[in-house]
Amino acid sequence: MHARPVLAIGLSIILLSAPLCGAAGPDESYGKIEIIRDTWGVPHIFSDTDAGAMYGLGYASAELRGFQMHYNLRIIQGRLAEIVGMRPSTRRRETALDNDRKMRTFGFARAAEAAAAGLDKDTRLMLEAYSQGVNAWFAAHSDSLPPPFGQLGLKPEPWTPADCIASFWHLGQFFARDGTRELIPWRQSTSPAEARGRGSEPASQPQWFDDNAAVVTRADVSDQWVKKVRAFGQEHGIATSQPATQPATMPAGPKFSHAWVVGGDRSGTGAAVLVSDPQTPVRYPSLWIEFHVRGKTLSARGIGVPGHPGILVGWNEHVAWGATALGADQADLFRLKTDADHPNQYFVDGQWKPMKVVRETIRVKGGRPVDLDVRLTEFGPVITPFAFAGPRDPEVALKRVPICTQDTATTRCMLAMMRARDVTTFARAIDGWQFPSVNLVFGDRSGRIGYWLLAAVPVRSPLDTHQGAMAVDGTSRRYDWQGFVPHDLLPHVIDPARGWIASANHRAIGAFYPLDLGMSTGAAGHTVRSWRLYERLSSAKRLPPDEVLDIHFDTVNPARRDIVRIGLNLRDRSGTSLSKDAQSALNVLEGWLAKGAHSEITTPGGVLAGQISTFFRFMATPLADVYGGGETGLTRFLRDATARLDRDEKVDWTQQEREFIDRALADAWTSAHEQYGDDVDSWDDRAGEQVRGRKIGWFDSLDNFGSLDPSADMTWPGLTCIDGQTIKSQTAQSYTQYVPLHDVDAAMSLLPPGNSERTDSPLHDNMVPLWQAGKLHPAPLSRAAVERVAAGRTVLAK
Repeated sequence: MHARPVLAIGLSIILLSAPLCGAAGPDESYGKIEIIRDTWGVPHIFSDTDAGAMYGLGYASAELRGFQMHYNLRIIQGRLAEIVGMRPSTRRRETALDNDRKMRTFGFARAAEAAAAGLDKDTRLMLEAYSQGVNAWFAAHSDSLPPPFGQLGLKPEPWTPADCIASFWHLGQFFARDGTRELIPWRQSTSPAEARGRGSEPASQPQWFDDNAAVVTRADVSDQWVKKVRAFGQEHGIATSQPATQPATMPAGPKFSHAWVVGGDRSGTGAAVLVSDPQTPVRYPSLWIEFHVRGKTLSARGIGVPGHPGILVGWNEHVAWGATALGADQADLFRLKTDADHPNQYFVDGQWKPMKVVRETIRVKGGRPVDLDVRLTEFGPVITPFAFAGPRDPEVALKRVPICTQDTATTRCMLAMMRARDVTTFARAIDGWQFPSVNLVFGDRSGRIGYWLLAAVPVRSPLDTHQGAMAVDGTSRRYDWQGFVPHDLLPHVIDPARGWIASANHRAIGAFYPLDLGMSTGAAGHTVRSWRLYERLSSAKRLPPDEVLDIHFDTVNPARRDIVRIGLNLRDRSGTSLSKDAQSALNVLEGWLAKGAHSEITTPGGVLAGQISTFFRFMATPLADVYGGGETGLTRFLRDATARLDRDEKVDWTQQEREFIDRALADAWTSAHEQYGDDVDSWDDRAGEQVRGRKIGWFDSLDNFGSLDPSADMTWPGLTCIDGQTIKSQTAQSYTQYVPLHDVDAAMSLLPPGNSERTDSPLHDNMVPLWQAGKLHPAPLSRAAVERVAAGRTVLAK
C-alpha cells in the first residue's frame, strides 16, 4: 500500500486527506519517492528508482510551473487562440491565430507525437513516469489550480511523452534560425536590381578570420582527424578550402549565453571548475526550472524546460556541463514547381506527385473555428505564407530539424548526461544530439575538460552551391540533404593544452575545418563577451575556484573600453582634431577608463560608456568592408587597432578609423543627453530610475504575446549592470551555476526571479534580492547537505 502524500508548507508537513485526491498513485515498482524543497524553492527528488525520480520530478514541476507548462504547450501545438482569442503579438504584425496557423503548418506537435511513438524503452519509461507525476499533481489539486487556469478558461489535459518532447522543442526553436527567410537571398540573386531596396547592405565577406578566437584550434586536433573530416567532405562533394560564413543577407543567430571550464591542473584542486550562464532574457516566470533529481542511476542538478525532465545545464557528483547557443543552420526551403492544373501536387524528378493534405481546425476563443489545410511534401510542409514570399516567388516546403527527424535522440542524450561519471562517458552520452544546436563545455572530478559542438548538421547536396544560404531547387531529389555530419566529425576537443575552454557564441573551430556548419553570429571570430572571457582566462597560469567564479561578475565591455582608449590616443598623441562632443565624452570617460572601465550605472562614467554604440555595419562605417560586419568585425578591428597601439603610441590612424571613433564617442554624448538630460551629475540616478521603471510581463515568453495580466507584472529591481555585452549582464541573467567539482556541495546557483509561477507563493520572486545584489546562493548536491537547507517535504511513496 502506498503512503498518503504530504504537502509541505514552510517547515510544517500537512497530510492530504486522500491519496492524490482520487488519482492513481505511483506504480509500486517506482519505490520510495520523496521531494525535499530547500530554502530557495529548489525541489530535490530522491527515489530508489529512476522511474520513481522521474515521477517525483513531474509532480514537483507541475506544482511549480503547471500553468506555464500548459500555456507553452498550447503555443507549440498551435492552440493559443483557444485560450487568448485574437490576441496580437507585441513584435510582429500577427495574432495568436496567425501563430497557430504557423505552428500547425510547421508541424511541431505532429512530429512530437511521431517521436514519442519511436522512443527507446528506457527513454519512454522515463517520460511516462514524469508524465504520470504531472497528472498526479493535477488530479490532487483539481480544486485549487493556479489562478490563470480559471482566468483564461484553460483546462489541463493529461500530460504525455509527446508533450514532454514538444515542450523542449518550444524553447529550443529560439536557439536556431528557422529557414523561413531563404527566399529573400534567392530572390536577390535572381533579380538583384528589383529585389534590393535602397539602403540595403551589400553582402560583403570578411577579409580575414580570427582563428585565435576559435574554441577548437588546429593545435587541438590531430592530422588524422583533419584528414578524416576532409575525406568525408570530399566524399559528399562539400569540402571547401575556404572557411564559410553565412552571407550578410542572412539574419544573425542567437547572441546569448556563455560558459567556461578550467581543468584540474589550472584550478589547483585536481578537479575541473565550471561556470555557466545561459543568458537568455529574464522572464516572469523564468524560462527555466531548477531541480535536483536522484534515482538509482540518474543523479543531477541544474535547469531544464518546464514540462520536460532533461537537464540542459547542470552537474552531478562527477561531471558538470554548460551549454551556449550555436545557431547552426538546420533548416532549408525547397522551391516547388506547382500549377493550378495540378492542385495539391508538386513536380519532382520528372513527374507530378500528390501532397498529403492534413485538415486542421483551429478553435478561437470568442470567434468561429478556422479550418486549415496543411500540405505535406517529401521535403516537408508547404509554408509559403510564412516564408516572406514575393508575388512571383514559387511555393516552398520547409525541411527542418527536429521536425524532419522526429528527434528522440536529444532526450536520450540528456538522460545519459545525467548518468555520466567522467568526461569519457559524458562524451559518449552526447552522441546523437540533434536539436537545438549548442556548444557544450564540460569537465569532471578528475580534472579533465572538454567541448563538443552538438547538432544534426545537414550534409547538403553538392549541387546546392550556396549550401543552405538560399532556397534550394525542389524539382529534383538530387538537391535534397544527404544525411548529417557524424558526431565524431563535429568540432570538439578534450583536454586542450591551455587548460581551459570558453564558449560565448563565437568561432567554434579554425579555418582548417573544411565543412560548412551554417553559422552566422560569431562565425568569423570573437564576440565581445568571448573576447573578455579569453582575456580573463588567459591572464593567469593558475585559476583557483574562487577566481573562476569571479569571472562571472566581470562588468568590463572591452569594445567600449578600447574605443575610449583609442579616442584618448587620438586626442592626446596623434594630433587629431576630435569633434566637440567627442572631446566632452572623453573628459568624462577618461576617469572611467582609469578606474577599470566597469559597465555599471553606479560607476562614474558607466552610464555614458553604455551609450557607446557597438553597431558595426557597412551602413555605419566603411571599416566593416575591411574587417567584416557585426560583433566579430568590431572585435577584429579593435583588437587589431589596440595591438598597433601597444606597439607604438604614435599610431598612424586611417581617416576611416578616426571618423569611426569620433562618431562613436560623439553619438554617445548626444544620446546620453537625450536620454538622461543635460545634468551630467544626475545621469547615474536617472539611469537607475529608468531601469526600475521597466516591467517584466507576467507569462510573457519569447513568443512575444505580452503579459497575460499587466497588474501582475514584475517591476525590474535596481540592477546595476545592464550592458548585454558584459559577462555579468544582469538583465539576461536567466540562470547561473558555479560548480567546483572537488566539492560539489560548494556549488552555487541563481534562477531569477524565483522558481515558482504562483504570485501567492514567496518562491515566485525570492531570488530578486540576490539578483539585485549580484550574489548566488548555495546549491548543495549530497543528501546530507540538502537536508541542512530543507524547508519542506512531500512523501509520495514510502
